[in-house]
Amino acid sequence: MRFCGLLLSVLLIIFSKSESRRSRGVTYPSSMHRSNNMDSSNNSSEQLGGGAINEKQRTLGNSANNVHEKEESWDPSNKLSHILHSIVGLDRYPNYLSRYDESDIAAIEHALEQTLNDVRQQRKQVLQRRNGIRALVEKYNNALASPSAIHDDSQASSDSKNDVLQISSLLQPKSWSQLKDVLSDEAFEVVYASLSKSTQQTLPSVEDVIRGKFAVQLDPALLEDWMSQECFDVYSFQLLSKDFCSRLRHTITDLSKLGESSEFCSLLLGRRPIDFDTVGLNWISDMLLHMFILPISRHLFATTEKLLSSEDASNDNNNNTKDFLNWRQGYVAGYSANPQSDRAVTRHRLVPHSDDSEVTLNCCLGEEDFEGGNVQFYGLRGTPNEGKLLGEVERPDVGRAVIHAGRHLHAVSEVTAGNRYALIVWTRSWGMRRLTCPCCHLNRRMDASCICDSRWN
Repeated sequence: MRFCGLLLSVLLIIFSKSESRRSRGVTYPSSMHRSNNMDSSNNSSEQLGGGAINEKQRTLGNSANNVHEKEESWDPSNKLSHILHSIVGLDRYPNYLSRYDESDIAAIEHALEQTLNDVRQQRKQVLQRRNGIRALVEKYNNALASPSAIHDDSQASSDSKNDVLQISSLLQPKSWSQLKDVLSDEAFEVVYASLSKSTQQTLPSVEDVIRGKFAVQLDPALLEDWMSQECFDVYSFQLLSKDFCSRLRHTITDLSKLGESSEFCSLLLGRRPIDFDTVGLNWISDMLLHMFILPISRHLFATTEKLLSSEDASNDNNNNTKDFLNWRQGYVAGYSANPQSDRAVTRHRLVPHSDDSEVTLNCCLGEEDFEGGNVQFYGLRGTPNEGKLLGEVERPDVGRAVIHAGRHLHAVSEVTAGNRYALIVWTRSWGMRRLTCPCCHLNRRMDASCICDSRWN
């Protein structure tokens, strides 16, 4: 579906443009809002405090009151709906532009050139930042080997020419005994017992499982004993060992402190969620996806989120469906009563939002003594419960994870004492998204009436 891919790409860039762009207004109950100047800043990723998400300012239903905007004018550069209509038209109709006069065609061309320029500019910035973070991680690895190296610019990393970036204090486990140090006792038992039962022979290697070369099928009976339902469509379970959470948390704060030095401060490392792929911890994202998120989602979300057909979801022998979630991003986000960029805790709380994710995993890393930071759930988008508080996970234990549909509205209440770190993994299904436009996807609609369905294409 060439059109869907183009539409998604354009949407992602256009959504990130300046505040002059209008946003679809969404009104939620007053209990979901909390006044704070930080929440409305489109530079929230570079500021500390508040509860804003990393998006442009939201109009919350008041955009129609903007008297400065000419509502009737054709403006594909500043009106999302106009450029989307143009893209759909170009995909559906031969000689589509013959319907427009020359100035309108020029306006479409200018809008798409703006978007292409944004793609190129963001790509350049991303590559520069990743190269900078790579140098930071290499310096951090040197510091672990020799504490004086962190202050010595003359020492280059011995692995600086190695394409595989890793953090030497958090290397991927190579054996099942090493994996026990990463997972909680309960999580390890569920995986190990399930694999022992399903293979009935030599267990696959840990590396093959982490990399997705072996499809894990978790025993439903073990899942039932291990997992608890917190509220509708939200489940929790003890996932990571407290020791691993502590080591990961300290690594993130160490990287953030180094990122505040004059050499690396332009990277804004501690002011944004720290992405695992960028700092050489991609194995954590892969492990959580293939060992837990995929097999759990097969039981809980495959049909409700339309990731698989009912037949495929119930067929344990159908290995063709093992990658129905085929994209992931793992990162650490931090919250604090006293936000500090050198500790990677940038927010007091997080306002209600949904994720650009089919299924989201959220695991509490601690610290041990934080207070507040409850995860609150406000219903699935596109359902009668959207915007209603359905329940919350109160001060989750260190190492305990919550799994939920990405389109389930959720928030983090204010942290009133200490620091709270969360390991987040977003997952997506490009197979499912090829059948739905971004609007239908966000609102959980999927039927033949969508312009991305085969009926229209």
